[in-house]
Amino acid sequence: MKTHVSRSSDPPLLRFAVGRLEASKLLDVSPGTFDNWVRQGLMPKGVKIGSLRRWDAGQLRACWYDLVDAHQEGDVEDDLENPFDKTVG
Repeated sequence: MKTHVSRSSDPPLLRFAVGRLEASKLLDVSPGTFDNWVRQGLMPKGVKIGSLRRWDAGQLRACWYDLVDAHQEGDVEDDLENPFDKTVG
């Protein structure tokens, strides 16, 4: 009798290069916001190979941590202010 080996025990394949839409999904932002962050230098420009542009997932993660570190200093004051107070009155 043959024993069936399940492939479900294989670890999932982690993508190390992602396209623009997947990069924006990884960061949970819109593609437009991702494009703006790339233009502002907050995220890498990616690498163009032929007609495809791909981003290194590790670089995206590193840039995200840099953004978090750069913005943590002002968080305490920002948390006390509700931006909608000025709009609502």
